[in-house]
Amino acid sequence: MQHAPTKDATSEDVDRIVAAYLRERGYKHTEAAFADEAKPPTTSTSASKRGRPNDDGVGAVDEASIPDFLLYYSETEANNPNAYEHSYARLGRWVKDSLEKYRPELSTVLFPLFAHAYLDLVSRSMGEQARHFMDTYRKEHMDMHSHDVTRLASITTPDQVKSNELAVQFMSNRYTVRMSRYAFELLLSFLQDNKFMLLTRLLNRHVTIRVDNERAPGDVEEGVGLVGLKPAQLDEHNNQPVKLGSLPADPWLVHELEWWLRDDKFEGEPQSAELRKLIKREGAEDAPHRDDVPQPPPKFSDVKKETEALKEALAQLSKKNVAPTSPSICCYTFHNTYDTMTCLTSSSDNSLVMAGFSESILKVWSLKGEKLKTATLGASKEISWSKEEESKKLIGHSGPVYNCRISSDNKFAVSCSEDTTVRLWSLETFSNLVVYKGHNYPVWDVDLASNDVYFASCGFDRTARMWRTDMTTPVRMFVGHESDVDCVKFHPNSNYLASGASDGEVRLWSIQKGTSARILRSHTAPVMALAFSADGKLLATAGEDKMVKLWDLGSGKLMKNLTGHTDTVYSLAFNADGSMLASGGADNSVVVWNPRNLEDGGVTVVPPNADVGVSGLGKSKTHTSPEMVGRFFTKRTPIFNVNYTKSNVLLAFGPFLSS
Repeated sequence: MQHAPTKDATSEDVDRIVAAYLRERGYKHTEAAFADEAKPPTTSTSASKRGRPNDDGVGAVDEASIPDFLLYYSETEANNPNAYEHSYARLGRWVKDSLEKYRPELSTVLFPLFAHAYLDLVSRSMGEQARHFMDTYRKEHMDMHSHDVTRLASITTPDQVKSNELAVQFMSNRYTVRMSRYAFELLLSFLQDNKFMLLTRLLNRHVTIRVDNERAPGDVEEGVGLVGLKPAQLDEHNNQPVKLGSLPADPWLVHELEWWLRDDKFEGEPQSAELRKLIKREGAEDAPHRDDVPQPPPKFSDVKKETEALKEALAQLSKKNVAPTSPSICCYTFHNTYDTMTCLTSSSDNSLVMAGFSESILKVWSLKGEKLKTATLGASKEISWSKEEESKKLIGHSGPVYNCRISSDNKFAVSCSEDTTVRLWSLETFSNLVVYKGHNYPVWDVDLASNDVYFASCGFDRTARMWRTDMTTPVRMFVGHESDVDCVKFHPNSNYLASGASDGEVRLWSIQKGTSARILRSHTAPVMALAFSADGKLLATAGEDKMVKLWDLGSGKLMKNLTGHTDTVYSLAFNADGSMLASGGADNSVVVWNPRNLEDGGVTVVPPNADVGVSGLGKSKTHTSPEMVGRFFTKRTPIFNVNYTKSNVLLAFGPFLSS
């Protein structure tokens, strides 16, 4: 899930991609046309979730698509304003010169490409080039799209791209066109022959080409144009009732914890009444029933875990009237990773850290400075601990590892990979226990529920799936995203699952029903990070558009755009009481936000030497949100993961980049 340098598309790459795609879809005629010229090599394993290009191939066929984990496009081309006009002009001339029989079908892609090329130029602050592009090609679309072209021409700044109703519709919904199979093959061949990766990127991200095998040229067009829920429909969908409250406590666990309260002589303490409320944890009106999603029966180990949490809560209760202080941040930098580290995660008690690598391995370290021991079962069936090492290596995947998670008891972990599998690992024997197969393409992300029984995965196949650790088949499949799903996160009450996709859409799924409960649209680029507040009421999202967004899940409304990052945001984390939100990303910085400014103004704490309102070390000033508490830079370490300890210390993790 990480940041290998973007690679320019080569002729061999494109030939391989298109040949593999055509072979998979059965386009044997077109494949044979260039089979003698291009012999596809084996699949590349260098594209990682954060490092892979953020754009997939041409959206088409029922909807056809070239796998985006194989597709590379030149970032130099995307940042070159002349490339838009050059490639669009070439495509327009090719359509006009094509056979009259297929010309009407092929011309349907010109308007959505025109609109998105213009919006892309404006959003990249290339205003002069955008105006020239608009003035040069607007006349070609005035007959069919005069109203939309006029409205598009009024969009002249990046802020308007984010706020204008028409621009938001274009950026949030896919434009649908219909073609016969042969017309689609012609278009695909043209893009491949001319290496127009920029147009391919725009087509796949924003256009769905529905290929109708039985369709004859000239048939009446139906179901074309912008698709997706209209604003009124979206509001209606997001008005579904949701149960976001905490799960009621298990009666057996409450009984055991009350005995602990008496045994430890807390009865006479001033905080005993508040502790008792925490133990009983009676469900709120919006709390789900414990049986809505079957929960595992509590164990004595859960009692120990809960007592530790209560002790921590007691310590926090004694400090609740203390004035806020500057945030404390500890950054762990990993050296000598040779730019192959793809993901990082730490355990809930922050005693262990695990990393995935593009060489298909995982590594585990202790954050306590202790050596790790391996458990072995002797002949007498007694467990012994041996092989003390600074780190442990986990070997089993056959492709780059994109993400991993550690269970709350530190006994096992799950990981996902390009090899299409999710694996369960023992952190006592440091061996692979189970391989979960279900995805047919790379798996980008994985997350564990708080009960350590359920976990979720998502990937290029545009689905999110929920599993049980004791079953090798998924118990739920969540289908609805129109592009690959980049990240997943369980709700604190384990009754909902959030997912973020490459088209910028975020969904909240009901695990009990298996359906979407919320559709959140505002991002204009792939969503890479999700975080719930502890009370489950707020959801923070972020990604490649450099924006952190706060959502009210009760209403499904966007509460605030938090600006301040200057590159992709990889990780988000709320602290225990939801008073602080942290984000980290590719701009080598950690940003701390005060989300309570949204409602009551909160308390803004600016620590000494914090780079508030500065886009980078020694760089010019940029707009930042008033909710920003501080921004803290590393030297050359992108932040892959951030999380808060129970004592409110922020931990950040990332590899030192050698170049």
